[in-house]
Amino acid sequence: MTIHPLITTERTYLCTPDHLAFSNIRKLDSDPEIMRYITGGKPRSQAESKDWIAKRLAEYKRDGFGLMPAYLKENDAFIGWGGLKLLDDTDKIEVGYRFDKLYWGQGFATEITKAVIEYAHKELGIEQLVAVTDLENEASKNVLMKSGFQYISKAHHYNTEVDYFEINL
Repeated sequence: MTIHPLITTERTYLCTPDHLAFSNIRKLDSDPEIMRYITGGKPRSQAESKDWIAKRLAEYKRDGFGLMPAYLKENDAFIGWGGLKLLDDTDKIEVGYRFDKLYWGQGFATEITKAVIEYAHKELGIEQLVAVTDLENEASKNVLMKSGFQYISKAHHYNTEVDYFEINL
């Protein structure tokens, strides 16, 4: 299958959610360290991973945007995902990302987040994005701040207390 990237950065490319391979998502979902700020470190079951992928595909078809698998340009290695989705029972559009820990600390999250922001504004005409992080996830907060987001307040989303950020485009 030929992959046509929707978003490219200096080192990566992102594709539509129909390229979310189960094995790649399972690798992320089954690692307690990667899931630390998402599920409190509890790995997802295979059924939960399949359900997660099905939801992302349905969101993309319904909304015209979604969470997209991210690959390295140099070797097509899957590094994680990034993109847009509706924030937990709101009409606000959220930036999200998750990466394999092999790629943490190398600037990929910031690089991809900036590209997703640009795509949202230039290609989709979106004028505001939001993001949330676990209260203890300092790395993710740093990514958002480096990408231009402003901290707004603590909020309650996804059945937990989070830090809430916004960016106006």
